Amino acid sequence: MLKQVFDREQLSKALTSSDVWQWNLLSDYDDVEDAVEHTVRYWKTHKLTLSSLETKTIKSKSVLFPLIMEDAFAIKLLDRFIRRIYKVRQSDRNRIVRQIITLLEDTGSYHVLRLDIKNCYESIPFEFLINKFKDDSILAPVCINLLDEIHTELYLEHGIEGLPRGLSISPTLAELYLERLDQKIAAHPNVIYSARYVDDIIVFTSAGKESVVQTDIEDYMNKEMGLTLNDHTNKYFSGPSSSANFDYLGYEIKVEEKNKKPNQVNVKISRSKLNKLKRRIMLCFLGNKKQNNIPLLKRRLEYLCMLKSVRKSKNGDLLAGLSHNYQYVTDDFECLKPIDGFLCQQLVNPRFALNLQEQDKIKKVSIYGNVKKGNVGKFSKKQTVKIMRVWQNA
Repeated sequence: MLKQVFDREQLSKALTSSDVWQWNLLSDYDDVEDAVEHTVRYWKTHKLTLSSLETKTIKSKSVLFPLIMEDAFAIKLLDRFIRRIYKVRQSDRNRIVRQIITLLEDTGSYHVLRLDIKNCYESIPFEFLINKFKDDSILAPVCINLLDEIHTELYLEHGIEGLPRGLSISPTLAELYLERLDQKIAAHPNVIYSARYVDDIIVFTSAGKESVVQTDIEDYMNKEMGLTLNDHTNKYFSGPSSSANFDYLGYEIKVEEKNKKPNQVNVKISRSKLNKLKRRIMLCFLGNKKQNNIPLLKRRLEYLCMLKSVRKSKNGDLLAGLSHNYQYVTDDFECLKPIDGFLCQQLVNPRFALNLQEQDKIKKVSIYGNVKKGNVGKFSKKQTVKIMRVWQNA
């Protein structure tokens, strides 16, 4: 049984480098260990009682977050205990994309359903999960008490009965709740393949069986789980695998049937992700207009398109960035060339008032070039925090 104690040893295991920089541990305390000791003392003094949560509206949705470090760390440790005890793991996005491409290349007679859970977090009953933990009698009483405390505040102070966006425990609780949906879909006799990544679902059925499969999924979601499917056109697709054309997990996927050959699967970065990239470029320039810091503007643009190390290990660095996150594109990142054009337009935009010398410095950054070549940038944690501040809540 995992030791479920809110002490120095367990907190030290849970903290990451992101926590160190987010909460300014190195500047506010002598070192990380000092911050850990302070947090544990705080928990004991306040009997592990949380302060009120702060709320913000981001993209028309309420997002809640702890105001103080001690509460954030308590919730983070609670999340760690739940994940480890219940063996909760998010699906592997890259693995799902690889499997989908392989299935779509097959010339068999299949049908594709691309589904999305509407208002996923808000629709998952928090109280149901707390009652499950109580019935299972695996989670320690101190953990149950914290969950009860969070749930009570959400309901009384914010009118929220579902899972709160913004808290570190919500993705874990959502995965735990949706496990039975995954099992139900996979066990359906007419389902050939299924996968879910957060609230995005993909299902391959035998041709002609798609209607019954979708109806059965919707009935189970509605009657047994209190969930509904999203009917937005960009969140739904139903069609033959040989001519499938849909967006999934940030990719735009389009299939072309070939005579006596495997289907050709064309994969690009989706339009919505490209638009998000444009918004971030625009925010870089807006940030520079306020700060007048061309080196920082250049680093922000480089951060958008270069690979960066997110974790070091004996087997090499774990990298993140566009060329890694979209490694299965088949267009060789040609879709990013117009993004370079958009960047050049902002250089001469009178709104940002860049002189020729400043324009020349920024012209050296090519979104397409850095991604295509897989260039790796070096960004310190302190620098990363400064860079990313301009995109906060965007």
